[in-house]
Amino acid sequence: MLTKASPNARVATVFATDLSTPSSIISILPKGEGFSPQRCGAIALCVRDFTRSSRYRDATTVIGGDTSGGFDDVRYVSLPPARWWENRTRGYARRCVEIIRNERATLVEVHNRPNLLRLIAPSVSAKLALHLHNDPQAMDGTRTPQDRRRILDYCDGIYCVSQYIRNRFMEGLAENIQDKLHVVYNGIEVPKLFPDKENLIVFAGRMTEDKGALPLAQALRIALPQLPGWRAALIGSKHHSVATELTSYEKEVAAALEPIRANTELPGFLTHEETLGFFARAAIAVVPSVWQEPFGRTALEAMAYGAAVISSGRGGLREVTGEAAITLQDMSPATLAEALRMLARDAQERERRQRMGRGRAAHFSIARCTQALDDVRDIILAGNASYAA
Repeated sequence: MLTKASPNARVATVFATDLSTPSSIISILPKGEGFSPQRCGAIALCVRDFTRSSRYRDATTVIGGDTSGGFDDVRYVSLPPARWWENRTRGYARRCVEIIRNERATLVEVHNRPNLLRLIAPSVSAKLALHLHNDPQAMDGTRTPQDRRRILDYCDGIYCVSQYIRNRFMEGLAENIQDKLHVVYNGIEVPKLFPDKENLIVFAGRMTEDKGALPLAQALRIALPQLPGWRAALIGSKHHSVATELTSYEKEVAAALEPIRANTELPGFLTHEETLGFFARAAIAVVPSVWQEPFGRTALEAMAYGAAVISSGRGGLREVTGEAAITLQDMSPATLAEALRMLARDAQERERRQRMGRGRAAHFSIARCTQALDDVRDIILAGNASYAA
Protein backbone atom coordinates (compact mmCIF):
# COMPACT_ATOMS: atom_id res chain seq x y z
CA MET A 1 0.00 0.00 0.00
CA LEU A 2 1.20 3.52 -0.72
CA THR A 3 2.18 5.12 2.55
CA LYS A 4 4.14 8.23 1.57
CA ALA A 5 5.17 10.38 -1.34
CA SER A 6 7.97 8.74 -3.25
CA PRO A 7 11.19 10.65 -4.00
CA ASN A 8 11.13 9.09 -7.46
CA ALA A 9 9.55 11.62 -9.85
CA ARG A 10 8.15 8.80 -11.96
CA VAL A 11 6.18 7.30 -9.07
CA ALA A 12 2.80 8.52 -7.90
CA THR A 13 2.61 11.28 -5.30
CA VAL A 14 0.05 10.92 -2.51
CA PHE A 15 -1.92 13.81 -1.04
CA ALA A 16 -4.04 12.61 1.88
CA THR A 17 -4.86 12.95 5.55
CA ASP A 18 -5.21 9.25 6.38
CA LEU A 19 -3.38 6.50 4.54
CA SER A 20 -3.88 3.80 7.15
CA THR A 21 -6.63 1.87 5.30
CA PRO A 22 -6.13 -0.04 2.05
CA SER A 23 -8.44 1.03 -0.75
CA SER A 24 -11.53 -1.01 -1.57
CA ILE A 25 -12.52 1.53 -4.23
CA ILE A 26 -10.28 3.30 -6.73
CA SER A 27 -11.91 6.31 -8.44
CA ILE A 28 -10.02 7.34 -11.60
CA LEU A 29 -10.35 10.86 -12.98
CA PRO A 30 -9.67 11.80 -16.61
CA LYS A 31 -5.93 12.43 -16.78
CA GLY A 32 -6.36 16.16 -17.49
CA GLU A 33 -8.97 16.81 -14.81
CA GLY A 34 -8.01 19.27 -12.08
CA PHE A 35 -8.52 18.14 -8.50
CA SER A 36 -7.87 21.04 -6.15
CA PRO A 37 -9.74 24.15 -4.96
CA GLN A 38 -7.84 26.22 -7.53
CA ARG A 39 -8.46 23.87 -10.46
CA CYS A 40 -11.57 21.74 -10.63
CA GLY A 41 -14.62 21.22 -12.80
CA ALA A 42 -17.91 19.39 -12.43
CA ILE A 43 -16.38 15.87 -12.51
CA ALA A 44 -13.83 16.70 -9.82
CA LEU A 45 -16.50 18.28 -7.61
CA CYS A 46 -18.72 15.25 -8.06
CA VAL A 47 -15.90 12.85 -7.10
CA ARG A 48 -14.86 15.00 -4.14
CA ASP A 49 -18.40 15.26 -2.76
CA PHE A 50 -19.28 11.60 -3.24
CA THR A 51 -16.03 10.53 -1.58
CA ARG A 52 -16.50 12.82 1.41
CA SER A 53 -20.04 11.56 2.02
CA SER A 54 -19.62 7.87 1.23
CA ARG A 55 -19.71 5.08 3.77
CA TYR A 56 -16.68 3.85 1.78
CA ARG A 57 -14.83 7.11 2.40
CA ASP A 58 -11.97 5.64 4.44
CA ALA A 59 -11.38 2.94 1.85
CA THR A 60 -11.49 5.10 -1.28
CA THR A 61 -8.56 6.50 -3.26
CA VAL A 62 -8.95 9.04 -6.08
CA ILE A 63 -6.39 8.85 -8.91
CA GLY A 64 -5.65 11.73 -11.27
CA GLY A 65 -3.00 13.67 -13.13
CA ASP A 66 -3.29 16.98 -11.26
CA THR A 67 -0.20 17.71 -9.16
CA SER A 68 -1.54 20.87 -7.49
CA GLY A 69 -2.35 19.21 -4.19
CA GLY A 70 -5.82 17.69 -4.06
CA PHE A 71 -8.35 18.29 -1.27
CA ASP A 72 -7.32 17.93 2.36
CA ASP A 73 -10.00 15.41 3.30
CA VAL A 74 -9.88 13.09 0.26
CA ARG A 75 -7.18 10.48 -0.29
CA TYR A 76 -5.70 11.42 -3.66
CA VAL A 77 -2.89 9.92 -5.72
CA SER A 78 -1.37 12.19 -8.36
CA LEU A 79 0.21 10.26 -11.23
CA PRO A 80 3.25 11.65 -13.07
CA PRO A 81 3.14 12.51 -16.78
CA ALA A 82 3.74 9.76 -19.32
CA ARG A 83 7.31 9.01 -20.34
CA TRP A 84 8.29 10.83 -23.50
CA TRP A 85 8.05 7.69 -25.66
CA GLU A 86 4.66 6.58 -24.30
CA ASN A 87 1.20 7.18 -25.68
CA ARG A 88 -0.33 9.43 -23.00
CA THR A 89 -3.54 7.43 -22.53
CA ARG A 90 -1.74 4.09 -22.47
CA GLY A 91 0.87 5.46 -20.08
CA TYR A 92 -1.85 6.77 -17.78
CA ALA A 93 -3.64 3.40 -17.91
CA ARG A 94 -0.41 1.55 -17.06
CA ARG A 95 0.20 3.69 -13.98
CA CYS A 96 -3.44 3.34 -12.90
CA VAL A 97 -3.06 -0.45 -13.09
CA GLU A 98 0.03 -0.26 -10.85
CA ILE A 99 -1.95 1.62 -8.18
CA ILE A 100 -4.96 -0.71 -8.49
CA ARG A 101 -2.77 -3.77 -7.98
CA ASN A 102 -0.80 -2.15 -5.18
CA GLU A 103 -3.97 -1.20 -3.33
CA ARG A 104 -5.66 -4.55 -4.04
CA ALA A 105 -8.83 -2.67 -4.98
CA THR A 106 -12.10 -4.57 -5.25
CA LEU A 107 -13.95 -1.92 -7.29
CA VAL A 108 -12.49 0.48 -9.86
CA GLU A 109 -14.61 3.38 -11.10
CA VAL A 110 -13.42 5.14 -14.27
CA HIS A 111 -14.89 8.59 -14.83
CA ASN A 112 -15.93 9.57 -18.34
CA ARG A 113 -13.20 7.73 -20.26
CA PRO A 114 -14.48 4.50 -21.86
CA ASN A 115 -11.20 3.88 -23.68
CA LEU A 116 -9.24 4.16 -20.44
CA LEU A 117 -11.49 1.52 -18.86
CA ARG A 118 -10.98 -0.71 -21.89
CA LEU A 119 -7.19 -0.44 -21.50
CA ILE A 120 -7.28 -1.15 -17.77
CA ALA A 121 -9.75 -4.03 -17.83
CA PRO A 122 -7.51 -6.89 -19.05
CA SER A 123 -4.90 -6.21 -16.37
CA VAL A 124 -6.97 -6.10 -13.19
CA SER A 125 -9.22 -8.52 -11.33
CA ALA A 126 -11.34 -5.85 -9.60
CA LYS A 127 -14.96 -5.11 -10.46
CA LEU A 128 -15.17 -2.30 -13.02
CA ALA A 129 -17.65 0.57 -13.34
CA LEU A 130 -17.84 3.44 -15.83
CA HIS A 131 -19.19 6.73 -14.45
CA LEU A 132 -20.63 8.70 -17.38
CA HIS A 133 -20.77 12.49 -16.95
CA ASN A 134 -21.29 13.28 -20.64
CA ASP A 135 -23.13 11.99 -23.69
CA PRO A 136 -21.66 8.54 -24.45
CA GLN A 137 -22.42 9.00 -28.14
CA ALA A 138 -19.94 11.90 -28.19
CA MET A 139 -17.08 9.91 -26.59
CA ASP A 140 -14.39 7.72 -28.07
CA GLY A 141 -15.17 4.17 -27.03
CA THR A 142 -18.96 4.53 -26.80
CA ARG A 143 -19.94 6.42 -29.96
CA THR A 144 -21.63 3.52 -31.73
CA PRO A 145 -23.98 0.79 -30.44
CA GLN A 146 -21.18 -1.70 -31.11
CA ASP A 147 -18.77 0.36 -28.97
CA ARG A 148 -21.29 0.52 -26.14
CA ARG A 149 -21.94 -3.20 -26.33
CA ARG A 150 -18.22 -3.89 -25.98
CA ILE A 151 -17.88 -1.54 -22.99
CA LEU A 152 -20.82 -3.28 -21.33
CA ASP A 153 -18.93 -6.56 -21.62
CA TYR A 154 -16.02 -5.03 -19.68
CA CYS A 155 -18.18 -3.38 -16.99
CA ASP A 156 -19.95 -4.67 -13.92
CA GLY A 157 -21.92 -1.42 -13.79
CA ILE A 158 -22.36 1.92 -15.54
CA TYR A 159 -23.41 5.02 -13.59
CA CYS A 160 -25.24 7.73 -15.56
CA VAL A 161 -25.64 11.24 -14.15
CA SER A 162 -29.16 11.53 -15.58
CA GLN A 163 -31.88 9.53 -17.27
CA TYR A 164 -31.01 11.48 -20.43
CA ILE A 165 -27.46 10.03 -20.37
CA ARG A 166 -28.81 6.55 -19.65
CA ASN A 167 -31.16 6.79 -22.62
CA ARG A 168 -28.30 7.92 -24.86
CA PHE A 169 -26.27 4.90 -23.83
CA MET A 170 -29.16 2.50 -24.46
CA GLU A 171 -29.96 3.88 -27.91
CA GLY A 172 -29.47 1.28 -30.61
CA LEU A 173 -28.95 -1.63 -28.21
CA ALA A 174 -31.70 -4.12 -28.84
CA GLU A 175 -31.03 -6.63 -26.09
CA ASN A 176 -31.88 -6.08 -22.44
CA ILE A 177 -28.98 -4.21 -20.89
CA GLN A 178 -30.78 -2.37 -18.13
CA ASP A 179 -29.38 -4.39 -15.23
CA LYS A 180 -25.96 -2.79 -15.54
CA LEU A 181 -27.16 0.78 -16.11
CA HIS A 182 -27.87 2.95 -13.07
CA VAL A 183 -28.95 6.57 -12.84
CA VAL A 184 -26.87 8.17 -10.08
CA TYR A 185 -27.60 11.87 -9.84
CA ASN A 186 -24.93 14.29 -8.70
CA GLY A 187 -25.56 15.68 -5.24
CA ILE A 188 -24.58 18.83 -3.38
CA GLU A 189 -24.53 20.11 0.18
CA VAL A 190 -27.79 22.09 0.41
CA PRO A 191 -27.30 25.15 2.64
CA LYS A 192 -29.76 25.98 5.40
CA LEU A 193 -29.04 29.72 5.42
CA PHE A 194 -27.69 32.27 2.95
CA PRO A 195 -27.53 36.09 2.77
CA ASP A 196 -30.44 38.32 1.80
CA LYS A 197 -30.95 38.42 -1.94
CA GLU A 198 -29.59 41.24 -4.05
CA ASN A 199 -30.87 42.49 -7.41
CA LEU A 200 -28.20 40.36 -9.06
CA ILE A 201 -28.40 38.07 -12.11
CA VAL A 202 -25.70 35.38 -12.28
CA PHE A 203 -24.36 33.03 -14.94
CA ALA A 204 -21.66 30.52 -13.99
CA GLY A 205 -20.07 28.13 -16.45
CA ARG A 206 -17.40 27.67 -19.06
CA MET A 207 -17.15 30.54 -21.52
CA THR A 208 -17.86 28.43 -24.56
CA GLU A 209 -20.51 28.55 -27.24
CA ASP A 210 -22.41 25.52 -25.94
CA LYS A 211 -23.02 27.17 -22.55
CA GLY A 212 -24.87 30.12 -24.10
CA ALA A 213 -22.96 32.98 -22.48
CA LEU A 214 -23.03 35.19 -25.62
CA PRO A 215 -26.83 35.20 -26.18
CA LEU A 216 -27.20 35.87 -22.46
CA ALA A 217 -24.80 38.82 -22.68
CA GLN A 218 -26.80 40.15 -25.64
CA ALA A 219 -30.04 39.68 -23.66
CA LEU A 220 -28.60 41.57 -20.71
CA ARG A 221 -27.64 44.44 -23.03
CA ILE A 222 -31.35 44.65 -23.93
CA ALA A 223 -32.84 44.07 -20.47
CA LEU A 224 -30.55 45.73 -17.91
CA PRO A 225 -31.10 49.35 -19.09
CA GLN A 226 -34.81 48.72 -18.41
CA LEU A 227 -34.18 47.33 -14.91
CA PRO A 228 -32.91 50.12 -12.63
CA GLY A 229 -30.90 48.83 -9.68
CA TRP A 230 -30.17 45.42 -11.20
CA ARG A 231 -26.68 44.08 -11.95
CA ALA A 232 -25.28 40.96 -13.61
CA ALA A 233 -22.20 38.76 -13.23
CA LEU A 234 -20.99 36.24 -15.82
CA ILE A 235 -18.51 33.92 -14.11
CA GLY A 236 -16.13 31.53 -15.82
CA SER A 237 -13.47 31.03 -18.46
CA LYS A 238 -12.92 28.53 -21.24
CA HIS A 239 -11.10 26.14 -18.89
CA HIS A 240 -11.57 25.31 -15.21
CA SER A 241 -8.67 27.51 -14.20
CA VAL A 242 -7.55 31.14 -14.25
CA ALA A 243 -6.94 32.29 -17.83
CA THR A 244 -4.04 34.54 -18.78
CA GLU A 245 -5.56 35.49 -22.12
CA LEU A 246 -9.15 35.80 -23.34
CA THR A 247 -10.37 33.57 -26.15
CA SER A 248 -12.14 35.07 -29.16
CA TYR A 249 -15.48 33.92 -27.70
CA GLU A 250 -14.76 35.57 -24.36
CA LYS A 251 -13.88 38.78 -26.20
CA GLU A 252 -17.26 38.60 -28.00
CA VAL A 253 -19.03 38.26 -24.65
CA ALA A 254 -17.09 41.21 -23.22
CA ALA A 255 -17.88 43.32 -26.29
CA ALA A 256 -21.60 42.53 -26.00
CA LEU A 257 -21.55 43.74 -22.39
CA GLU A 258 -19.50 46.88 -23.06
CA PRO A 259 -22.52 49.25 -23.26
CA ILE A 260 -23.65 48.09 -19.79
CA ARG A 261 -20.24 47.55 -18.18
CA ALA A 262 -21.17 49.80 -15.25
CA ASN A 263 -23.74 47.20 -14.19
CA THR A 264 -21.96 43.96 -15.10
CA GLU A 265 -19.01 41.90 -13.88
CA LEU A 266 -16.79 39.48 -15.80
CA PRO A 267 -14.56 38.09 -13.05
CA GLY A 268 -13.31 35.13 -15.10
CA PHE A 269 -12.66 31.82 -13.38
CA LEU A 270 -13.50 31.72 -9.68
CA THR A 271 -13.09 28.93 -7.15
CA HIS A 272 -16.13 26.85 -6.40
CA GLU A 273 -16.61 28.55 -3.04
CA GLU A 274 -16.42 32.00 -4.61
CA THR A 275 -18.99 30.99 -7.21
CA LEU A 276 -21.36 29.71 -4.53
CA GLY A 277 -21.01 33.10 -2.84
CA PHE A 278 -22.44 34.72 -5.97
CA PHE A 279 -25.33 32.24 -6.08
CA ALA A 280 -26.06 32.96 -2.42
CA ARG A 281 -26.52 36.67 -3.19
CA ALA A 282 -28.21 36.32 -6.57
CA ALA A 283 -31.95 36.74 -6.96
CA ILE A 284 -31.84 35.22 -10.46
CA ALA A 285 -29.55 32.67 -12.12
CA VAL A 286 -29.53 31.81 -15.81
CA VAL A 287 -28.48 28.47 -17.32
CA PRO A 288 -28.84 29.19 -21.07
CA SER A 289 -27.09 26.07 -22.40
CA VAL A 290 -27.58 25.52 -26.11
CA TRP A 291 -26.20 21.97 -26.01
CA GLN A 292 -27.76 18.95 -24.32
CA GLU A 293 -26.52 19.26 -20.73
CA PRO A 294 -25.72 15.86 -19.22
CA PHE A 295 -26.92 17.02 -15.78
CA GLY A 296 -26.77 20.72 -14.87
CA ARG A 297 -24.88 21.21 -11.61
CA THR A 298 -24.93 25.01 -11.79
CA ALA A 299 -28.73 24.98 -12.05
CA LEU A 300 -28.89 22.75 -8.97
CA GLU A 301 -26.49 24.94 -7.00
CA ALA A 302 -28.35 28.10 -7.97
CA MET A 303 -31.66 26.63 -6.76
CA ALA A 304 -30.09 25.34 -3.55
CA TYR A 305 -28.77 28.81 -2.79
CA GLY A 306 -32.15 30.41 -3.35
CA ALA A 307 -31.90 31.92 -6.84
CA ALA A 308 -34.85 31.82 -9.22
CA VAL A 309 -33.60 29.94 -12.28
CA ILE A 310 -34.15 30.54 -16.00
CA SER A 311 -33.04 27.48 -17.97
CA SER A 312 -33.00 26.08 -21.48
CA GLY A 313 -34.07 22.68 -20.13
CA ARG A 314 -31.74 20.91 -22.57
CA GLY A 315 -30.59 17.33 -21.95
CA GLY A 316 -30.68 16.49 -18.24
CA LEU A 317 -31.44 20.04 -17.10
CA ARG A 318 -35.18 19.46 -16.86
CA GLU A 319 -34.56 16.43 -14.63
CA VAL A 320 -32.74 18.74 -12.23
CA THR A 321 -35.02 21.77 -12.25
CA GLY A 322 -38.42 20.13 -12.71
CA GLU A 323 -41.11 22.82 -12.67
CA ALA A 324 -39.09 25.10 -10.39
CA ALA A 325 -37.26 26.87 -13.24
CA ILE A 326 -38.63 28.98 -16.04
CA THR A 327 -37.77 26.78 -19.02
CA LEU A 328 -37.34 28.44 -22.41
CA GLN A 329 -37.31 26.55 -25.67
CA ASP A 330 -35.94 29.59 -27.49
CA MET A 331 -32.55 30.84 -26.26
CA SER A 332 -32.50 33.94 -28.46
CA PRO A 333 -31.42 37.22 -26.83
CA ALA A 334 -34.91 38.68 -27.24
CA THR A 335 -36.62 35.76 -25.50
CA LEU A 336 -34.05 35.71 -22.71
CA ALA A 337 -34.40 39.47 -22.21
CA GLU A 338 -38.18 39.14 -21.94
CA ALA A 339 -37.86 36.40 -19.26
CA LEU A 340 -35.30 38.45 -17.32
CA ARG A 341 -37.51 41.54 -17.36
CA MET A 342 -40.54 39.58 -16.19
CA LEU A 343 -38.75 37.86 -13.34
CA ALA A 344 -36.90 40.97 -12.18
CA ARG A 345 -40.08 43.08 -12.09
CA ASP A 346 -42.40 40.47 -10.53
CA ALA A 347 -41.16 39.99 -6.95
CA GLN A 348 -43.98 37.60 -6.09
CA GLU A 349 -43.23 35.26 -8.98
CA ARG A 350 -39.50 35.51 -8.33
CA GLU A 351 -39.92 34.53 -4.68
CA ARG A 352 -42.26 31.67 -5.66
CA ARG A 353 -39.63 30.29 -8.03
CA GLN A 354 -36.96 30.67 -5.34
CA ARG A 355 -39.04 28.63 -2.87
CA MET A 356 -39.76 25.97 -5.48
CA GLY A 357 -36.09 25.77 -6.36
CA ARG A 358 -34.99 25.26 -2.76
CA GLY A 359 -37.54 22.48 -2.38
CA ARG A 360 -36.43 20.86 -5.62
CA ALA A 361 -32.75 21.04 -4.64
CA ALA A 362 -33.43 19.11 -1.43
CA HIS A 363 -34.05 16.00 -3.56
CA PHE A 364 -30.41 16.19 -4.69
CA SER A 365 -28.76 16.47 -1.28
CA ILE A 366 -25.32 14.89 -1.27
CA ALA A 367 -26.36 12.52 1.53
CA ARG A 368 -29.27 11.16 -0.51
CA CYS A 369 -27.34 10.88 -3.78
CA THR A 370 -24.30 9.26 -2.14
CA GLN A 371 -26.51 6.67 -0.47
CA ALA A 372 -27.89 5.82 -3.91
CA LEU A 373 -24.34 5.45 -5.28
CA ASP A 374 -23.20 3.34 -2.33
CA ASP A 375 -26.24 1.09 -2.70
CA VAL A 376 -25.27 0.43 -6.33
CA ARG A 377 -21.68 -0.23 -5.22
CA ASP A 378 -22.94 -2.77 -2.69
CA ILE A 379 -24.80 -4.62 -5.43
CA ILE A 380 -21.78 -4.63 -7.77
CA LEU A 381 -19.43 -5.79 -5.02
CA ALA A 382 -21.85 -8.54 -4.07
CA GLY A 383 -21.89 -9.68 -7.71
CA ASN A 384 -25.65 -9.24 -8.00
CA ALA A 385 -26.64 -8.03 -11.44
CA SER A 386 -30.42 -8.09 -10.84
CA TYR A 387 -30.73 -4.42 -9.92
CA ALA A 388 -32.36 -2.03 -12.40
CA ALA A 389 -32.33 1.75 -11.86
